[in-house]
Amino acid sequence: MTDKTLLEYWFILYNRKVIILVIALSAMVTAGVLSKILSPVYEAKAVFFVPKEPDVTTFFTSPGEIMARSPLMPSSNEEPHGPYIGILKSQTIASLVQKDFPHKTAETLMRRDMDFVLSDEYMLEVYARDKNPRMAAAIANAYVKYFEQLMGEYSLVSQSERQATLEEDITRNQKGLSRAKGILKVFQQKNRTANLDEEIKQLITMKTTFESQLEASQVSYNENKNKILTTKRKLKEEAVAFNTSELVITSPLLEKLRAQLVDIEAKMAALRVEIKETHPDYIVLKENYEEIIKNINKEIEIIIKSQVKAPDTFYENLRRQLISLYVDGEGTKAAIRGIKKTLKGIEERILEIPKLKNQLDTLTTEIERYKKLVDLLKVNLAEVMAQERRAPQIAVLVDEATPPKRPSFPILWLNMTIACLAGLAGGIFYCFFVNYLDETREKRIYRLWKIIKSTQG
Repeated sequence: MTDKTLLEYWFILYNRKVIILVIALSAMVTAGVLSKILSPVYEAKAVFFVPKEPDVTTFFTSPGEIMARSPLMPSSNEEPHGPYIGILKSQTIASLVQKDFPHKTAETLMRRDMDFVLSDEYMLEVYARDKNPRMAAAIANAYVKYFEQLMGEYSLVSQSERQATLEEDITRNQKGLSRAKGILKVFQQKNRTANLDEEIKQLITMKTTFESQLEASQVSYNENKNKILTTKRKLKEEAVAFNTSELVITSPLLEKLRAQLVDIEAKMAALRVEIKETHPDYIVLKENYEEIIKNINKEIEIIIKSQVKAPDTFYENLRRQLISLYVDGEGTKAAIRGIKKTLKGIEERILEIPKLKNQLDTLTTEIERYKKLVDLLKVNLAEVMAQERRAPQIAVLVDEATPPKRPSFPILWLNMTIACLAGLAGGIFYCFFVNYLDETREKRIYRLWKIIKSTQG
């Protein structure tokens, strides 16, 4: 066989043109018949995009985002859209859609009836095919709806976990706050720390007052001692006129009453630091004080009557003055002791207040810390609960799928055109094949004859 020219190939086709036309027409007729027989399939399209910036809106917290309205735009890169197309192709979303359209199966939706395309404008296009145009549009819209729902549920899971964590934190910190308040209350009751700043001012004022009283009492005590010395000297001078035994100006009962008087004086001085003189406890002590004074005077009268023979003499008057001076001296001495004891308590309290104030500040700071933490957690919890009720805009629907007016398959003119082209190609191939058989017929017969002859020999 020699190589053929293009003209020879053309003559081969031209000589068998009828066969080519028959094959092409047969293919077109077959395609037309099949297009009429096959049930039409309609394809609906829904277009949406996922905003580049998330839909962030806060109700109670201030994370710093600008809450003004701004245009929503899709991402201008292909990479971020990969996961979205993967979710659209997933078994999960196919199962959700299949529940709304029982005549479909999840496998059919995933393998045959759905297509997802990222357009050149970075829009996500959802193509749904069905024999019913309304169903096709509904399926396409359902995919967009369940895509947004699924994405929202993914974020809702983290929100639910965050809510449970916040509730546990609030409960734990509220217990800590109650415990801290209890510790502060016990501390205040034990150390009387209702208002330390005001208390220290009062203590300083009282200290100054008691120091003045102490100085006055010491002066009075010194004067009383001088008077006692003078009276004793005069009494010695007058003692010559009497031949009695040594003067007795005391007794066990009188010493006991003096001790009680000193103790009451100290208690009254201490109470004046903490409470007012109108307080019931102070009034009771004052009444006891007056009662002891009366008892002391009675005892003195008894002593005087038992010792003095001439009650109207100058010696007896001096004795009475001496006894009164001793009584006044003991009272002044008791007052000095009470004032000193009170001053010591005031000074100890003043020295104690800075330490108590530091402890009180620590406890107060701890309570404030718990309060701020609980308030912040409550605000965050309210924010999480509000976010759960809010439906964020995850997918922005650009074109809602509508029932198509024309089927996407079969398309008569397209099928017949393709069939015509396929028939022409098949006819040309058939012509070349038949021509090849004609040209190689003698060689094939000769080879067959040689094989038969060799087998017979």
